[in-house]
Amino acid sequence: MSDEISYARVKSQVVEAEAYSRRNQRRHQHEMTMIANAMKMTDNVKTVLDAPCGVGRASIWFAQQGLDVTAIDLGEAALALAAKLAAKAEVQIRFESQDLFSLPYKARAYDATLCFRLLHHFESPALRSRLIGEICRVSDRYVLISRMTPISITSIRRRLRYLLTGKPIKQYPVSARELTEDMRQHGFEPVGQTGGMALLSSLQLQVYSRK
Repeated sequence: MSDEISYARVKSQVVEAEAYSRRNQRRHQHEMTMIANAMKMTDNVKTVLDAPCGVGRASIWFAQQGLDVTAIDLGEAALALAAKLAAKAEVQIRFESQDLFSLPYKARAYDATLCFRLLHHFESPALRSRLIGEICRVSDRYVLISRMTPISITSIRRRLRYLLTGKPIKQYPVSARELTEDMRQHGFEPVGQTGGMALLSSLQLQVYSRK
C-alpha cells in the first residue's frame, strides 16, 4: 500500500474521455438520480464545486438546476469534452484544471462540494484522509462524497477473486463508519446516503453537513 498519489486514472487522452462519456445509459441515469436525491438532503445551496468533474455529467445537471458551478479535473481531454457538452446544453460552468489534493480556493469557498467516483481509487487510508480534508476545507455547508461499500456482492466477489487468483483490486471499498470518522475530524456530520440497497449496489453517495 502506497501513500504516493497516483494519477493513472486521470482521463488525459481524448479516446478515454469520449469512452467515459458513452457509459451505459442506465448506469448514468442511476447515478444522476443518486445525485439528485442527495441534493434533496441539502438546503439553500447556491454554489457547488464538482471535484473531480470528469466529462461534466454532474456539473451540467447542477447548472441546469440554476446553481453556480465550478468544475475541476486534471484530465485535459475530459475538461475539453466537458466544456463542449456544457456548451451544447447551453449552461454556464467554470472548468478548471486543479489538483484535489492542493486546491487554490479559500476555506469554505463553496456551499457544497461533490466528490463522485473518486475515493474508491485510493487504497491508502492516509491518502483518503488527505483528500477528505481538502474537500472539507473548501466546503462551507455540505459535502457529497461517494464510496464503494465493502458489503456489496460485487465488493465481496472482488475480494474472493483476489484471494483465489491474486488479481489486483482496483476499487477499494470504504465503510460508512470509516468515512464518517474521517469527516467528523473536519467538523462534518452525516445527513444521509443514497444509492439503493448496499448488498446489490456497490456505489453509495454519502451526504454530510458542517456542524
